Amino acid sequence: MRNSDKLLIISISLLLVYFVVGILYPSLVSPFAVAYNILLDTSLVLGYSGALIISFIGNATILLPFPYIGVPFILGGLISEVTSAFVFDPWIIGLVAGFGAMLGEMTGYFIGYGGGHLIDQEQRNGFKEFIESHPKATPLVLWFLAATPIPDDILIVPLGAARYSWWKVAIPQFIGKTMFMMSIAWAGRIGLEFIGTLFGGTDPLSLLSRVIEVTVLLMVIISIYLLVRIDWSKLMTNAKSSDKL
Repeated sequence: MRNSDKLLIISISLLLVYFVVGILYPSLVSPFAVAYNILLDTSLVLGYSGALIISFIGNATILLPFPYIGVPFILGGLISEVTSAFVFDPWIIGLVAGFGAMLGEMTGYFIGYGGGHLIDQEQRNGFKEFIESHPKATPLVLWFLAATPIPDDILIVPLGAARYSWWKVAIPQFIGKTMFMMSIAWAGRIGLEFIGTLFGGTDPLSLLSRVIEVTVLLMVIISIYLLVRIDWSKLMTNAKSSDKL
């Protein structure tokens, strides 16, 4: 059995245990909800630096989805009770949060760099050969993942394992994350009050919340597993055959 298969079985088993415990003991608060509330309170006190720190933590979590984008969203639309004016600039929030998010994602790169032995040698070589054969596509994909809510780890971790240059990962990640965070901050400036009214009553202990949380976790686990299990050597062979035709 491959290392990736073992990790998949262990991850899904732990996820199933977590879900069952949450159902049997509904009074137990989700650790994600607790962490989010604590870090949100911290960010409101720290302001711009809080946006950077929370974005770093949110993107440094491997296989664990963390709702960090709620922080720049709220900061972007936060209004002072004293002056009735917006407290923070969405452009600056996006810049510092984007930088923090990029730094957080780089932890996944270095984890892949140091833990590449967990991925089969043939898979690593095939993936490396594939990205080297498509030098223009890789930065664009990195930028696209950074500029969207799609988990970046599904690509960044294997890039680290393949010893892809770190700065080639960091630059498109910083550009994409900054664009994404700026859009989130401006969305908060425009619609924070409406969104707060719409979702303010969501119960983090409800069955629906538990199901959504576990489903997101499962999707991230499967996404990373599928990327690791892709036969990059076969893809390279097919790509070369297509080029010859």
